Amino acid sequence: MKCYITGNSPYARKIRVAAHEAGLGDEIEWQTLTREERAEIVPQFNPLGKVPVAVLDSGQVLLDSPVICAYVDSLNEGPKLIPVYGEQRWAVLTLEALGDGLGEAVIAASQESQKPDDKRTDAVVARQAGKAANAMAVLDKQAGDFNDPPLMGEISVACALGYLEYRDVVPGWRETYPALASWYVEILKRQSFILSTPV
Repeated sequence: MKCYITGNSPYARKIRVAAHEAGLGDEIEWQTLTREERAEIVPQFNPLGKVPVAVLDSGQVLLDSPVICAYVDSLNEGPKLIPVYGEQRWAVLTLEALGDGLGEAVIAASQESQKPDDKRTDAVVARQAGKAANAMAVLDKQAGDFNDPPLMGEISVACALGYLEYRDVVPGWRETYPALASWYVEILKRQSFILSTPV
């Protein structure tokens, strides 16, 4: 399996963390692309031109991080990152979706804020940063009940927070959401997060 990623994508990191948690990190061929390489290589696999993209040994293509993570988990012979049955499955997938949505809001705010002054819309930045803050307020209340070791939901949330911090979209978030921040400090100590730290 070959997985095309970019260096600082929260969704790429999510897959890498999941693979390491499943004990499969060294069995995947990671292909880290520059922006130029992504534009040249990825459209042949994903018509949207987005990463991450996984190409299986059979030639089958998997798009987007939830699908790729679910595939990785299907190969996982240990405890599953996505429970197979019951209410916990839907709770994990819902938390994963919230983490992915947090990442989307952070990316949108960051991309808009990097535009030149005459092309930037501050209302867009504020709206997306507001979405991120709303998500973190909910996550701060839930943090005490997060799974340990983490499942797919917690992995998604932590990767989104890493990108939020990298882009400084919500300054001072650790002080505003102390329970979430305390949990985040601890999860970063896991080997899967250490090995997947963006360069």
